[in-house]
Amino acid sequence: MLHDLGRVVGAIARDRLDEAAVYRRERLYARPRAPAGPPGVLECPICGTRARRFLRFGLEGRRNAMCPGCGSVERHRFLWLYLTARTDLLTGRHRVLHAAPEPWLEARLRGLPNLRYRSLDRFNPFADVQADLTALPFADGTFDVVIANHVLEHIPDDAAAIAELARVLRPGGRAVLMVPFDPKGPTQEGAGIADPAERMRRFGHPYHYRINGRDFPDRLAAAGLAPMAVDSRALLRPHLRRRFRVNRNHLFDCRRR
Repeated sequence: MLHDLGRVVGAIARDRLDEAAVYRRERLYARPRAPAGPPGVLECPICGTRARRFLRFGLEGRRNAMCPGCGSVERHRFLWLYLTARTDLLTGRHRVLHAAPEPWLEARLRGLPNLRYRSLDRFNPFADVQADLTALPFADGTFDVVIANHVLEHIPDDAAAIAELARVLRPGGRAVLMVPFDPKGPTQEGAGIADPAERMRRFGHPYHYRINGRDFPDRLAAAGLAPMAVDSRALLRPHLRRRFRVNRNHLFDCRRR
């Protein structure tokens, strides 16, 4: 996850910068440090920071979005709460592949003695493996768990990426996936759009190729995954969503058939 992408959005649109030109900038991976301020009612379930308000985040500057302690944003806290409440990732013995690793999650998982952890990214110079998600350099069934949080929308051929994630999972293995998701309509597709400015207009991000819709589970099933959609409203009561600053969101807990 890049923290300062908003600072270069103008240059991306003006100069039609490709993803590699931006995502290889090491400074963009450094989490901004800011004082948490006095303790308050908001709490990060990942690092335990308590504050009266969280920091702005995103290209539109969402209020109360980013934890000033670890840098997590809403979808990260939802993912962490799901992993800790509904899976045995923190206690079971697993081989884990983490695509486009978020620093806060990588730090928590890499040090666990029960996990054999590998991070992967196309551009991030700090990842264990630099590779494209559509051509993974691993044998079939290498991993027990795959985590990919807001990665697939960056890939024009997401079907090939999903098939690769399924391939490197062992039968019965788990893929926990998150994407921009709108359950009210079909997927808004833009795999052929080359102009970052047009993708920004269509999908809210210069390097996104789609907003996934209600047909996304069918895309996962076509690759041999059995998805279960999880709504943040079903996982957390309203007072906990307010306390942990978790917005309306979805994740897909998939098993390889």
